[in-house]
Amino acid sequence: MTASQIIEEIKRLDPKEQLGVIRFAYQLDAERHLTGSELSSLAERMVNTTDAVEAARVRETIIRGFYGQRHDA
Repeated sequence: MTASQIIEEIKRLDPKEQLGVIRFAYQLDAERHLTGSELSSLAERMVNTTDAVEAARVRETIIRGFYGQRHDA
């Protein structure tokens, strides 16, 4: 089954079941560690931005992607 097929199946779910899928996706994202190339790309983006808010957001993404979700937060 492809990602597109899965997405189409999710669209057919009732709203309550879709909410469960959304929660799962957020949890999966929070627990997933980023690859080396993903981390490198984010680091380059952080260094090249002139927006302090964007830099902070990217930094948090790098930290979460390297260490995983903080459980004390």
